[in-house]
Amino acid sequence: MSQEVSYSQVQRIREIAIKSYTESVAQVLSEAMHKAPVQITAHVQKIMNVNNTVISPSSVNILQSPTSLKVLQKHFNQNIAVLNLDKTMKTDEIAKIKAAALVTLQQENLKIENKALVKQAIQELMTATTLEQTTEKLFATFAEIKNEHTKVFTNTLSSAIRLASSKIGFNQVKLETVTPTLTRIVATNPKGINLISEIHTDAHKKVDILSESEGITDDSCEKIMDDFNNELLTFGIVAERKERKPTGGIAQLPYAKKLQKQRRTPSKREFVNEQVITKDNKSKAVQYINN
Repeated sequence: MSQEVSYSQVQRIREIAIKSYTESVAQVLSEAMHKAPVQITAHVQKIMNVNNTVISPSSVNILQSPTSLKVLQKHFNQNIAVLNLDKTMKTDEIAKIKAAALVTLQQENLKIENKALVKQAIQELMTATTLEQTTEKLFATFAEIKNEHTKVFTNTLSSAIRLASSKIGFNQVKLETVTPTLTRIVATNPKGINLISEIHTDAHKKVDILSESEGITDDSCEKIMDDFNNELLTFGIVAERKERKPTGGIAQLPYAKKLQKQRRTPSKREFVNEQVITKDNKSKAVQYINN
C-alpha cells in the first residue's frame, strides 16, 4: 500500500557539494570590504567590537530556510543601533547603512548561484550617493541575495532527495523544474516502482517537500519510506512539521495520478505500415490457400 510523506516548512539542511554553489556572500563581500572608504571600515570595526564578534558566517555548513532570512533585517537594525549609540562617530547615515549592511550579510551562511548578479547589487549599494538611493539599493541587495539563497536551498534539497533515493535502490532519477516554485524528482527502481518527491516554494519563500510512492503492489511501501526518510535524516533536514499517512493505493500527487492512470490504461496495438488488402487480392489469397 502506498504512502505519502510531507515535510512542512523545511527549516534547514546540511550543505552538499553541488555545482550550483559558486561562493558564499561573505566571500563576495570581502572585495567590497577591501575597497570600502576608511569611514565605512571604521564603522564596521565599531560594530564588530561592540558585538565582540568576528566577521564569519554563523551556522557554518548549515543552510537555513529562506523564511529564516528575516533575521537579516533584525541584525541590520541591531548593527545600526550600535552606530547610533556612539555619539563620537560622525553623523553620516549613508556610511552607517553601508557598514551595517556589510556586517549583516556576513553574519549568516548565505549561498548564491549568480555571483556576478550579487556582486553588481553590492557594488550599486556601495556607490550610492544619496540617502534615498542607498536605502533603495539596500533593499534591492537583500532581496537579490534572498532569491539566490532560495535557489541554492532548493537545489540542495533536490540533491539530498536524489542521493537518498539512489541509496535505497531507486537509481533511475529524473529531475524537472516544473515552475519557478515547483521542482519534481522522480526516482524509479528496477521493479518499476516510483518514488515521487516535489519541492514547493510559496510567495513567502516557505519550502515544503511532498513525497509519495507509486506502483507498489505488495507490502513493501512502509520499508521503502522508512529507508528513504532515514537517508534524508543523514542530510540534516529539519522541518517544522512532518507527517506520514497511507494513501490506500489512491495517488495523491498530480504526477502520481498521471502515472497510476497510465498503468491502468491498456496500450493499443498498432501495426506499422499495415496494408489494406483489396477485394480482388483477398479472393486470390483465399484461392491460393485452398489449393
